Amino acid sequence: MRKIVKPIGVVCGIGLALVMLSCVTTPTEPEFDNPLDPDIPDYVPPFTTLTTAVDPIIYTSSLTLAWRGNEQGCEYAWRLDDDDFTDWLTDTTLTLEYLDEGDHVFEIKCRYPTGDEEETPLRVDFTVDAVPDQSLILYPYRAEVESGQPLEVQLLAHGVTGLTGVEVNLAYNGTTLLPDTALTGPFLAKDGGSTIAFSEVGAVWNVSTGVAQGPATGVQGSGTILTYRFDVLQVTGSTLTLTVVDARGPDDEEVTIATVRGAVIRVGE
Repeated sequence: MRKIVKPIGVVCGIGLALVMLSCVTTPTEPEFDNPLDPDIPDYVPPFTTLTTAVDPIIYTSSLTLAWRGNEQGCEYAWRLDDDDFTDWLTDTTLTLEYLDEGDHVFEIKCRYPTGDEEETPLRVDFTVDAVPDQSLILYPYRAEVESGQPLEVQLLAHGVTGLTGVEVNLAYNGTTLLPDTALTGPFLAKDGGSTIAFSEVGAVWNVSTGVAQGPATGVQGSGTILTYRFDVLQVTGSTLTLTVVDARGPDDEEVTIATVRGAVIRVGE
């Protein structure tokens, strides 16, 4: 009989009578390479990649983001500015809405199913420039407050020129919010003098404020005109609608306001 050299893992035999050659492959033990196991030599810690481009300056008050992790089965937690990180979610897209003017930081991190999480979150810096100059807006654009806590909302001048006084109406949901006080901010008096405010609450909250003493040269730029304080009565969402009744300059001339923007109130438990 001819000697047969058998390959590893294969058993072969020759039947003399039937002159047949049969080979059977012997199963070998499979080797598993778990990429999530930090003990393997080529382990890669979790990291997040942004799949949408974000311009340094955006000209809308909303922004849609998309991302992915470096492995399947990742979960994600994110935050905007100084907020806390969210719970771990499997979502890979998000639309940020009601963004205030100015600089923002969005951070996101991923976590493997094993519990290992990204040590340094992915950071996205951007600036919102959605409101034109010569505008009056409420800040924050979206206010979040707990039931039973007071709510403060500011009336801001944004890029104005030659302003000495304003009269505004603020419409609110009386079943959710109870008006408290309207305090004058420093903006209208930043070039000297002092401001005074007249407040009347009815179907709307009417406030007039302006430079009452000192030079009335008309201020330029951005700043706080008023701060509204409310008591929160009920756990429900609400809106604040702002209307400009009048805006005046140093010679009592009418000042045109380009944009007026209210706010959205979200009341939690």
